[in-house]
Amino acid sequence: MSYAEFAPLPALAPFVRCVWMFEAPGPGGPPTRIVPDGRPELVIHCGDRFAEVARDGTTHAQPRILFAGQVTKPLVVKPLGRASVIGVRFHPAGALPFLGRPLREVTDARIPASRLLGRSVTTLLYELETMTTAARIQRVQEFIAARIDGGTAERDLIVEAAVARIEANRGYVDVAALAADAGIGRRQLERRFGDAVGVGPSLLASIFRFRSVFDLMERDATRPWTDAALAAGYYDQSHFIREFRRFVGVSPTEFARTAAELAEALAQPQAYVANVQAAMATAR
Repeated sequence: MSYAEFAPLPALAPFVRCVWMFEAPGPGGPPTRIVPDGRPELVIHCGDRFAEVARDGTTHAQPRILFAGQVTKPLVVKPLGRASVIGVRFHPAGALPFLGRPLREVTDARIPASRLLGRSVTTLLYELETMTTAARIQRVQEFIAARIDGGTAERDLIVEAAVARIEANRGYVDVAALAADAGIGRRQLERRFGDAVGVGPSLLASIFRFRSVFDLMERDATRPWTDAALAAGYYDQSHFIREFRRFVGVSPTEFARTAAELAEALAQPQAYVANVQAAMATAR
């Protein structure tokens, strides 16, 4: 298996955090829990699709190209065969000009992109079938840039500034102060967040605060959960565990067991990433 992230084209930097790829040979693989990170995504299955796993164990296949809104509830997915996925991870408020509709409409949903974006999605998928990974990453970004340039939805700079402040403070902000500094009422700020981000500022702050624990763990995999949670500002362990079950659906110990297995499987030589980056640079 291999996973890598790449910086977006300069023109997409205000909207896109990164482009990522995941590849794995079939048949299938174990379920993976998705941890909320406050960022919507466009996901393209160039190989076999993934399935979402419900609490009762039933599954349903994802669309070949889907738009995934904010994740605020436990989400489990598993590959159905040979995986070859290209994903575009937007900034929290970066998908509004691309999607062209309120992000609240797609929160906790994975929707066929054709339903949201029209027939151009089918053409895109056809083009990607015979491309290399580097060429796919380039073409998907061109598709997004063209839609943003040709769209009518405008960026919400007030929300973007508030999001940047929430992220910089790892979720520890006063929402009333955010609204006051923006010169608008709290209710209006919450409405604008729903349109541009998909969730309100308080919930986004909770997600960033929760996610900061994982960022600390990624820098030091041997660090205990309790220590990372304390460093992230969770002074009440029971509060952290409640948040963990709220967003992930299992305890930290249960999640760590499966995450360690996945991390080991995803270990890859840096040369692989370098080769894809070199091919992307050549394509530009």
